Amino acid sequence: MRIRFDGKTVVVSGAGHGFGRRIAETFAQLGARVFGCDLSAAELAETAKAGVDTEVLDLTDRAAAAAWIVEIERATGRAVDVLVNNAGGVAGQEMRPIEEVPDADWDHLFAVNVNAAFTLSRAVAAGMSEPAAAGSSTSARAQVSPRRSPASRPIARQNTRWSA
Repeated sequence: MRIRFDGKTVVVSGAGHGFGRRIAETFAQLGARVFGCDLSAAELAETAKAGVDTEVLDLTDRAAAAAWIVEIERATGRAVDVLVNNAGGVAGQEMRPIEEVPDADWDHLFAVNVNAAFTLSRAVAAGMSEPAAAGSSTSARAQVSPRRSPASRPIARQNTRWSA
């Protein structure tokens, strides 16, 4: 079986490094026109070497995120075929016990991991729902920690005291 994406428009958030970069590069290798965003211009420069159109973009700015999708659709003259919501993860946060996580950090995690994915999905939805379109949207999340810390233990067992 040979899968190709020739003539398809693919959008990948968090395309500057890691899984996002590899996803963007793979779609480009399979013939898609790929658009990727991230916060780091230097990391996006590496992604662009694979033929990916890149944009430095803060996805917590909902208006800018939606405008990016509009610009992609304008540039390609078609709806987005595939959206990969990959941005986010731990969003620069440190591993720490839940009781030490400030509200501002929690809100930022949601702004990137949930709100940005919603904003991009909503922006591509109209085009993907047209009868001629057969679009697809997915969200990818993975966290890799080089070492275990007390904060990485299951929350339910962090403060458990056993008595005889």
